Amino acid sequence: MKPARVQVTQAQLDEYLKEKRPEGGTYNIWHHRYSGLERDFNKTSVRPKFKVDIARDAGETLGSRNKNAYFCLFFAKGMCSKGSKCTMWHRVPTTDDVLETTIDCFGRDKFTEFRQDMGGVGGFIRENRTLYIGRITVTDDIEDVVRRQFGQFGPLERVRILRGRGVGFVTYKTRANAEFAREAMMNQSLENNEIVNVRWATADPNAIANRLDAEDDRLEAERIQALRAEHNIDDDTENQEEESELPAEFTSLKRDVDEDGFSQMEQKVKRQRAEAEIEATQSEAAPAYEYTQEDYDNYYKQQAEYQKQQEDYYKQQQEIEAQQNAKVGGIIPQNVLSNLKSFSKNAPVSTPTTNTVNTTGLGSLTNYGSDSEDDE
Repeated sequence: MKPARVQVTQAQLDEYLKEKRPEGGTYNIWHHRYSGLERDFNKTSVRPKFKVDIARDAGETLGSRNKNAYFCLFFAKGMCSKGSKCTMWHRVPTTDDVLETTIDCFGRDKFTEFRQDMGGVGGFIRENRTLYIGRITVTDDIEDVVRRQFGQFGPLERVRILRGRGVGFVTYKTRANAEFAREAMMNQSLENNEIVNVRWATADPNAIANRLDAEDDRLEAERIQALRAEHNIDDDTENQEEESELPAEFTSLKRDVDEDGFSQMEQKVKRQRAEAEIEATQSEAAPAYEYTQEDYDNYYKQQAEYQKQQEDYYKQQQEIEAQQNAKVGGIIPQNVLSNLKSFSKNAPVSTPTTNTVNTTGLGSLTNYGSDSEDDE
């Protein structure tokens, strides 16, 4: 593999980070960001200056030989200034990469649960490989555009586009590819100069996403094929291919049996098979519900409606906060002035009292402030 390319210069990176740094913000050394930055679901988000090009930027780095390294976050965002001297990996995740449950592919600690807005690094309580893509421009070839843009970050299992709502869903084969793609495509544009909003897809309460998983379907098909092969076995010569699907216990017994005891062994196997069928019939649950295309459409519509409600809610909260913090003819916000007025109305008015003391000619000599009781 060729050496990794330097995406930006150090001066360009410093200038960009300085622009993103909020005035008076506090730097969080744990999450490597400043407090006060705009949330990534804000509709007024600005397109980043840099974008990764995997075909051109990926390559060997100093961290390529380190098995304990992580993927470079700056590389995913297209703004790594170290290039081949970087101690992180400058490539996309593969199925051979070992995933840690509580840490994402960039080495950042994950939370227990997903955030309410489904942004950030995500949670480790469940594995999520599906991304929600909002604010996309719907065209005739939008599905091909989404596959082309998001496919460079790893193999895709499914791509679903809701043309009427301008949103899409992409599912990767591994969680690391989804984590990498989310950071790489956040606030980026596809091919129509839009600014997309990439977040984690919400959990499906009916487990539709799990049933749609291609890997689970493949395993289920193999299991059904093995059961069919087991029930269709007649003899050794005609069903050698079917016997290869049988459990090891049956095949090992069959190899150890001599020709004279074959019929006895065959009767035993048939009896065991009949007993197993009876037990399976008794313990068989209700047939699994087969989801229709309408169920899939309803699921994705619910996803889109939930994401829209979240965006409207946070937008409303920002407007309320802006109104409360509005400044009226000065530097003091309106809510502070109202609090001061209410406090001044409730505070009791204290009137100064003057104590008049009748003094005599000897008053200054006798009243000298003694604590003795003889003064009475």
